[in-house]
Amino acid sequence: MTKTKSPDDLKLLKQPFGALVPDKEVTKQKIATMLKGARQVIAVGDATTERLVSFGITPDIAVIDGRERRSKRSYPANYPAKELRCTNPAGIISGEAVKVLQDALKMPPPVRMLVDGEEDMLALPFFAMSPEDSVILYGQPLEGLVVVKVTRAKQKQAKDLMDRIGID
Repeated sequence: MTKTKSPDDLKLLKQPFGALVPDKEVTKQKIATMLKGARQVIAVGDATTERLVSFGITPDIAVIDGRERRSKRSYPANYPAKELRCTNPAGIISGEAVKVLQDALKMPPPVRMLVDGEEDMLALPFFAMSPEDSVILYGQPLEGLVVVKVTRAKQKQAKDLMDRIGID
């Protein structure tokens, strides 16, 4: 599903795709303000999902793998949601994961995607495939929370990057 990534592509994948909110500035009020008017709220990552839920914000879609920085942890599942499962090996975006992601986008919320493998890279197809005005949140390890408002330009940027690294 993916081809070998160039060093430049890898650098692009590590840069925040949206606004980086430093950890010490992540508050319920700040995040709620950033989510105002969001068509959909999508959380990618266990810690991100757990943080939103602790603020009383239930994501429309949460993508979790039961790991945080490579260490096993319990799933943040303390809210009712329909569950979908997929396999996605580390460092790639599997066709199966993209199909489940597309299904999740069509379902009434809340939806929880449980990933066997790694969920980190799945934010990228969400940027490309989510409706405009959706907001996608994911963690930037040891830095903070990245908040991405989906626009046509963000969708194009994500699609272009997916094409460059060989993801359909």
